Amino acid sequence: MEKVKIVGQTKDTGWQFGVRKSVPLNLNEVWDFMLSEKGIKIWLKGADKEFSTFKQLSHLRTKWKLKDWSNEATLQMRVISGKDKTTIAFHIEKLLDEKQRKETKIYWDKVIKTITKQITTNR
Repeated sequence: MEKVKIVGQTKDTGWQFGVRKSVPLNLNEVWDFMLSEKGIKIWLKGADKEFSTFKQLSHLRTKWKLKDWSNEATLQMRVISGKDKTTIAFHIEKLLDEKQRKETKIYWDKVIKTITKQITTNR
């Protein structure tokens, strides 16, 4: 009997969620905003500021959790250059269950909307 695949559930690392949005700016502008004081206030809440991975103009990884959680998930923020745009992507893994995935989705959907509004109106 074939096991039913559930959206967001991984084979090895629990549950995951990802969100991405493209903005009409170049890679440097987006990277600079994401790591500016204003950008950090939007998306780096609940995260460890000691990055386990940091690749300039590409991506970073760190630990992250919502306020009431006892566990930490892994957060990756990535910027991806495209033709006339840059994509901002967040990927969160090592979530405990579907409930945490749902909470993560609600949280990061708001964050990505706030970022895209701020970055495109405050150029």
